[in-house]
Amino acid sequence: MTHIFANPLSVLLKDPSPAQTFQEELYEYVRNLDSFRQHVEDLLDQKDLDTARRLLHDNSFLHEQVEQGIKKSRKAIESLILAAELLASIQKSLNIRATDPWCNLYTIAMAGHLKNSAIVKDTLLDVRKLSSDAMATLLEDLADSPLPNVLVLLNEVRQLQSENESTEPLRSKHDINYAGLRTTIVSHKVELSKQSASLSKQDLSYSKIVNRVDDILSKYLQEALVTPQELFLHEILIYDFKSPHREVFAPNPRHAMERALSSPRDYLGCNCCKGTQHGLSATHPVTSILYQLFLESGAIINTSDLWSAFNTIVEPEGNDDDDAEQERTL
Repeated sequence: MTHIFANPLSVLLKDPSPAQTFQEELYEYVRNLDSFRQHVEDLLDQKDLDTARRLLHDNSFLHEQVEQGIKKSRKAIESLILAAELLASIQKSLNIRATDPWCNLYTIAMAGHLKNSAIVKDTLLDVRKLSSDAMATLLEDLADSPLPNVLVLLNEVRQLQSENESTEPLRSKHDINYAGLRTTIVSHKVELSKQSASLSKQDLSYSKIVNRVDDILSKYLQEALVTPQELFLHEILIYDFKSPHREVFAPNPRHAMERALSSPRDYLGCNCCKGTQHGLSATHPVTSILYQLFLESGAIINTSDLWSAFNTIVEPEGNDDDDAEQERTL
């Protein structure tokens, strides 16, 4: 609920509405988002000038693109969460390495750091080392996952298991039990090289299935584990404020008043103060001038000096009209 109150753009998440129902300022807000600017730059790089121009000047077209962009980005985030759940399920099924808590996987995924993390690499390595029995159990657990061809691979593993005449399960070439080091001496120098033991025909067939499982998993994770901060209009869908309700439900009037006195143009919207936001100007309201002079004073304020400084600012140069000057100072 705090996200809805803290982010005015969250109104775009409700059911599709005509563009006329939203205020003009809402579309200007969208056009100032970092993801929107990046999207327009990408369109310019693709030489799609017409679409970029319509996004900047046509509110109705922008409204349509926003609705489509939200649907696409929301689908990408849902796929990201499903991929994190898939990793958690694989780790639970492997029972080889210490599983990462779901909350950690979710946090890392939403930060965009899970795609190339050691968690993914170690999990895929553990999958490649599985025996046929463990692989069958894993594929059974993943039968309802979004991975393609899981049941086909499961049937092939079971077929190889039924044809296996040995009491030991089938193992792939990635299993460390089939890998070793060979030592050779050449010119009084010892050389070490990796050597794989000979595999049976069924083990070779099982190794091909393992490679296919690894390819499917790798491809799926690479596509699903996106970086949420790079999605179009991600500012509407996600936020990373630790306590957004503080700014929404606990306003700070002192800060607002100080900012209004320091930068009156931000609140008045006048053109007379343009270009003088960070300094004293005769066009500022007299209350704002006095407040800024007060901030520049020391611990002890000389009233005469304060009045002289105020008079110097508000008195127009070369104005000899005493009545106008008196009216201004009063």
